[in-house]
Amino acid sequence: MPLSDYERLVSNIEAALPVVHQFAPPTPVLRLRRLDTLIDGAVYLKAECLQATGSFKVRGALNVMTPLKRKQGVNHVVAFSSGNHGIGVAYAAKCLKMCASVVVPNDAPERKIDRIRSLGAEIIFYDRHTENREHIAEALCRGTGAMLVKPYDDWRTIAGQGTCGAEAHRQTRGAIDSAIVCTGGGGLIAGIGSYLKAQRPETALYSAEPEGWDDHRLSFLHQRAMAAPASGSSLCDGLLAMAPGEVTLPINLRHDVTGLCASDSATAHAMRLIWDNFAIALEPSGAVALACLLASPSLFLGQRVLVTLTGGNVDSATFESALTLVNQR
Repeated sequence: MPLSDYERLVSNIEAALPVVHQFAPPTPVLRLRRLDTLIDGAVYLKAECLQATGSFKVRGALNVMTPLKRKQGVNHVVAFSSGNHGIGVAYAAKCLKMCASVVVPNDAPERKIDRIRSLGAEIIFYDRHTENREHIAEALCRGTGAMLVKPYDDWRTIAGQGTCGAEAHRQTRGAIDSAIVCTGGGGLIAGIGSYLKAQRPETALYSAEPEGWDDHRLSFLHQRAMAAPASGSSLCDGLLAMAPGEVTLPINLRHDVTGLCASDSATAHAMRLIWDNFAIALEPSGAVALACLLASPSLFLGQRVLVTLTGGNVDSATFESALTLVNQR
């Protein structure tokens, strides 16, 4: 990635802050003494699960869609999503008085489907095993004249997601030694990493993925795009990307990101910890970064560590099943 592109991205993140904050105020940073003791340092939990939409995805959606509406007069957008990006696009469309159509897998959690529908968006279902969601979305755009809002592989989306890092930098009021970020397509860690590295180049970045869906970890090891084995469970439904994004991977390679992955049991333990201490129900995809910290605390001894809690859109059956998994250990 040329230096000019990198510098522009950091500037775009700053510019995205007021755009995002118009409809999505900053999320809090939570502290838990038990985690500080675990690493003999300081752990900062960035609670994106407390967004108006229940996840960080609204940041990118607002940053893409606001100028589409206000500068180009676009009234209809299309998105493809496993759930949270669709909710973010639907919410942004409602705020900006636009129409939205969202292509969603037919096995997506009911809670996410219901949320998209309640925000007024049209839902188009597809089979993730036999159909290509991007082709379906592109066909919808051609047929309606709508604009596509990508979940991660777009500079504007990445800049919007990066506002999470800009907020965290201001909220923690000190150097961040490491950041662990839940990772699906790579947009959030690309945005957060770009901002934090601009403030402190020594900051170490870690992607967090579920076991068997660790395409980023493999790609970082081989320094090129690698497909996920797809051998893990589907518990973390929001992180089941088969490969890193074409735009996001070069950014994350530039930042020397290290890939981590977590088991279902570790993820469930992280969900339980947050529920017991804050009464916040995390979805599994939103708990993977904390799971990686709990599984490998020795990597972060004596450090100030940022951990993203990226989503809270979990249905009761999945949540209760995860807590049961912890109780069985």
